[in-house]
Amino acid sequence: MGERSFNLARLRDGLKPFRLYWFPRLRSTNDHAAAMRRAGRLYAPAVVLAGRQTAGRGRGANTWWSAGGSITVTFAFPIDSQMAPHQLPLIAGLAVRNAAAELTGDNGVQLKWPNDLLYGGRKLGGLLCERIEKADLIGLGLNVNIVPSHAPAQLRERITSLQSIARRELDLTSVLTIVASHLRLLLARGADRPFAELLREYDAHHALIGKSVSVVTGNGEPPISGKCEGLDEMGRLLLRARGKVHHVIAGQVSV
Repeated sequence: MGERSFNLARLRDGLKPFRLYWFPRLRSTNDHAAAMRRAGRLYAPAVVLAGRQTAGRGRGANTWWSAGGSITVTFAFPIDSQMAPHQLPLIAGLAVRNAAAELTGDNGVQLKWPNDLLYGGRKLGGLLCERIEKADLIGLGLNVNIVPSHAPAQLRERITSLQSIARRELDLTSVLTIVASHLRLLLARGADRPFAELLREYDAHHALIGKSVSVVTGNGEPPISGKCEGLDEMGRLLLRARGKVHHVIAGQVSV
């Protein structure tokens, strides 16, 4: 099969111990995974994979555009009671970033708190993490074999892909298998990789550090603005403004 298709037999073997739930077309892998979990039909660890996603969700009211050559998937893990919900996208994002660096041979892939992957200031992927029915769902939209010039006009200058970085097409089956491996590695880290150590690694690739940003927290309060100083020991964004440091747990960021 070509680079723009999945080899399901090889994928099922490569994803073990994840159970693979494959659907040629879904509105949203996160929505479908959540519905399956509530109905008692999704057993973690699992992968809900769509050949095409038509109504993918981002944070808030955002949507995720996808086309052939992208991966739209939701990973389901047993809930980690030691991890706060706002910390999940940080660890998952770092895992996907590390997978992207391995796949492209380029360590320039960056993270934009709380849930985006960037390269050269352009969006490479995004995550949507949710905690439902004692399961942690990690939704991922990743541009693999996407040609940015073929995207909708308003996105062409704002997105990139693994293919654009590596300057070659990648095998989708291999990409998903490697991403799953990195997620398992970090989410099952135990005492070997303390959370604080992972946050330091996150900040080493953090695109916002040193930049002036504004965060809309969505609680009716005005935006919080300041210079980003990275993450604190809990994974909150540090913004310094007028001598005061704000610790932001979640929100929408603009630069």
